[in-house]
Amino acid sequence: MINLKKGKGQRPLYEQIYNQIKLDIINGYLSPNERILGTRTLAKMLDVSRNTVDRAYLQLTLEGYIESRKNAGFYVLRLPKVLRSGKEKNSFDENCMDEEVLRQDHIVYDLTNSSHTSNLFPKKVWKKHYITALEQLELAEKLSNLQPFQGDVALRKEICRYLERIRGVVCHPRQVIITSGLQQSLDYLCQFLGKSKNVLMEEPSYPKAREIFRKNSCNISTEKVDDKGLYIGNLSNTSKIDMIYTTPSHQFPLGMIMPISRRQKLLEFSEQNNSFVIEDDYDSELRYYEKPVPALKSIDYSDRVIYLGTFSKILSPSFRMSYIVLPEQFTEGFLERFKLHNSTVNLINQIALANVLSSGDYDRLVRKMNHIFKKRYEAFQDGFDSFQIPIKVSHNVSGQYFLVNFPTKINQSEVIKRALDEGVKVYDTMQFWQDEAECPHEHLFLGFSKIELEDIPDCMKRLKKAWDI
Repeated sequence: MINLKKGKGQRPLYEQIYNQIKLDIINGYLSPNERILGTRTLAKMLDVSRNTVDRAYLQLTLEGYIESRKNAGFYVLRLPKVLRSGKEKNSFDENCMDEEVLRQDHIVYDLTNSSHTSNLFPKKVWKKHYITALEQLELAEKLSNLQPFQGDVALRKEICRYLERIRGVVCHPRQVIITSGLQQSLDYLCQFLGKSKNVLMEEPSYPKAREIFRKNSCNISTEKVDDKGLYIGNLSNTSKIDMIYTTPSHQFPLGMIMPISRRQKLLEFSEQNNSFVIEDDYDSELRYYEKPVPALKSIDYSDRVIYLGTFSKILSPSFRMSYIVLPEQFTEGFLERFKLHNSTVNLINQIALANVLSSGDYDRLVRKMNHIFKKRYEAFQDGFDSFQIPIKVSHNVSGQYFLVNFPTKINQSEVIKRALDEGVKVYDTMQFWQDEAECPHEHLFLGFSKIELEDIPDCMKRLKKAWDI
């Protein structure tokens, strides 16, 4: 018996039919060589179009569950024992889907920093420059060819101009590599510098970066950050460290800024130990109260810093376009290593982004995002000030997230569950520590890029009900 669920949020009808017949075959309710209903008959029985049933039967035929016999209809095929031996869960399991929908429906506010509210994407600006990119001369010829590994030269030139003006970084377009995100950037670097290298990371740090180093068999060591960021004073000059991954302009996730004295010591250490510093400048443009701090790369006189930047924080997390600025000393070797590779980043997006940068529209977008995120951050700050228990919000000068600090140790899982019961999804901080036992138990991670300003009061009421007890 096939039961269809119609309405918003349900799986397509053909998929439900396909899924239920497939499960009946796997579970033995339909036997090998058994004839199943014809498409016309089943469509009439289920009150759906014949095309819907045809599509489900076609998929079942392609996957080898049924076959069409000339002038005889559809018959069930014999399956391998591994599929007939038990009630296998299918990737389209309706029960699992229903549970997931219920969980998602229960979340009213997702306090993440990995998504934006839909109104933040600059649709008009992007549409204008995207159309211009399509109309640019020679574009048709470029589109018909594989693209150079480094990415479009016009975009690389604009990135160089932008970095010198905003971040104090002087570089040449040949040093710039366009990538599809931080993880690809780090993967390229690991492939070039060699796997199984010794990597020093801040503790805490960005878990996705840590995962890339692990997948490249790197040996990861950590140094705790203090109120001035990464401190390497405890390291011996004989320490063998190949790469140092750091977020000096806005430590992730604690938020402090590394002062010039620390930066100089870090560069001195890298030069003395023949190490490279990977500077992840992930949200340097988002400064609420003062101008952006110059990048570590801007004082890299010994040519030891590999600079990583991204456009995802301003345009959209799904935009997936980042870049590497290589040290001059190994640029040629890097390009030689990847000379047989091609760019994986959409060419039209690259050209459109070059136009966004050159027109000044990107600067205007940065100012707009700063204004919006500052208002959202301050609304949360005011909301927590009204709590009876003294929950503090980490001092934020940039970015799209903050930490809430409880007055005493908490069970993060329990506190997260209480918030979720009120429809608010918040996040633990243990994910940022390599050694979870070292993670302070007074913090939680909250983002505000996916919540509208006018919704924050209601969100705070829910959190107050969950936590202010």
